[in-house]
Amino acid sequence: MLNLMTCSLLLLGALYIYFFSIKYRFLSALLVLEAMVLLLLIFTVALTFTMLDSLSLYFFVLTLSVSEAALGLALLISFGKFKGNDLLNSKMYNF
Repeated sequence: MLNLMTCSLLLLGALYIYFFSIKYRFLSALLVLEAMVLLLLIFTVALTFTMLDSLSLYFFVLTLSVSEAALGLALLISFGKFKGNDLLNSKMYNF
């Protein structure tokens, strides 16, 4: 279990760095965020099985990840309707 926790934390750090290097695509940024949440969920499962007795932390992170996914999808759809694509640029706030 410690190897799983260490591996998930290392991948989470790598995805964190990759997330801030994404500059042009909104969908890619959302996919990286979803992968980060999935790794956080794996980490909480490993933490729950090794140190804690209840699954309350797991359900809390699961609830936050579902709400984050719904909010991200709503933002992507509204951004796509507004701009016509998911490209991010510096002129996106000029009307």
